[in-house]
Amino acid sequence: MWRAWQAEFDRQGLPFRPTTLGDVDPAQAATVEFGERAADLRTISYPFRLSLRTGRMNLLHGLPPDLATATGVAGRWLRGERPGRIAAAWPFLGSVAQAEARERGDRREAKWLWMYENQCDRLIENRLAAFVALAFHEPRLRALFPFTSHFVLRFEGVPIAVEPAAHPGRYLVHVPGRRAHDETDAATALRLVLNALPAAANEGAGDTEGDPTARGGVGQPLGER
Repeated sequence: MWRAWQAEFDRQGLPFRPTTLGDVDPAQAATVEFGERAADLRTISYPFRLSLRTGRMNLLHGLPPDLATATGVAGRWLRGERPGRIAAAWPFLGSVAQAEARERGDRREAKWLWMYENQCDRLIENRLAAFVALAFHEPRLRALFPFTSHFVLRFEGVPIAVEPAAHPGRYLVHVPGRRAHDETDAATALRLVLNALPAAANEGAGDTEGDPTARGGVGQPLGER
């Protein structure tokens, strides 16, 4: 893959030299570095998936429509363009707000925006989409750090979980006391979560199960690689 990417860099007159990406199959991934900045391109599961980073910190992710677009974006990034300006020019990388949250290290805001926008069309966010679309506008939930594990949505510091059911847009809500409510729609699931928050906050005091520092934050964005 790096050879095809090199050919496109050359075609666009960009002085960058892609190489293989670690131990990933060279037919499916490549990387290009320039100073502290790097761009990774993969063809695993999607025609193209582009990640832009500084060191190990991923700042922009998206699904470019073709190799030429991925190359043009990578060139702008490697030449020092700010994340917000790149997101503004190429919306497939997510919103400007998400890019700026990552740049300033706001892991909570970046994670909420990542889940809400789901610009990489990830399966787990697709299954949670109906709930997240509502939860995103609730300040009490936006104050918590969300994370996912085994297709279940959890929140830092509170023992509440939202589990997608077999049918799209339906959820099981797990609340303190290890009780699970019956399968319901996204609006009712949100109400159950909000009603359980005061008790859950008390029960979850000191809980580190959802600590984002144990799973990576903006630098290692919770399965966003």
